[in-house]
Amino acid sequence: MEGNEQYLSIDEIKQIMSDYPLQYIVCGQCAIDLFLNEYTYTKEIMSITVSREEVEILSNYFLKHQYQLVVKTPLDELEEISLEELYNYKKYYVYDTKAQCKIIKVYIYETKDEKWQFSHDHNIEVEDYKIYFHSLEKDIKYLRPEIQMMYKLYHELRQDDIYKYQRLIQHLR
Repeated sequence: MEGNEQYLSIDEIKQIMSDYPLQYIVCGQCAIDLFLNEYTYTKEIMSITVSREEVEILSNYFLKHQYQLVVKTPLDELEEISLEELYNYKKYYVYDTKAQCKIIKVYIYETKDEKWQFSHDHNIEVEDYKIYFHSLEKDIKYLRPEIQMMYKLYHELRQDDIYKYQRLIQHLR
């Protein structure tokens, strides 16, 4: 299984998700660009996030549309997983078998009492409906930047992230 990635545009993700019955929220670099009103094209694999309660519905949706669900192994290889195995993971990829590449990264978030919980500290909670903004121009929901930053700060920052996050902090004031 190839480890290639296809960078989808917002229009392409909306087309793939066009008949998905529940909400999905764009996250990652695309969400930051939408907040800063600087979205021009996608610079990395498109990421979305859904609640653990909805992950089975989302995964069935992808399977119905002939995609595979895959995860990266410790050896950095892709391995197909079943619906039952999803509960062991916090993220997975949607794999397009025709194009032989990953097209979407799906992050699974936890909720408790209809509140989103930060995966690195469950004491940090936000009302589930307050974790995203809606881009009127692109007609898509995206993860709020302060939540995106919390995740990003738990991982190694790339050099090109630093400038973007400095701009983001200025906008959050």
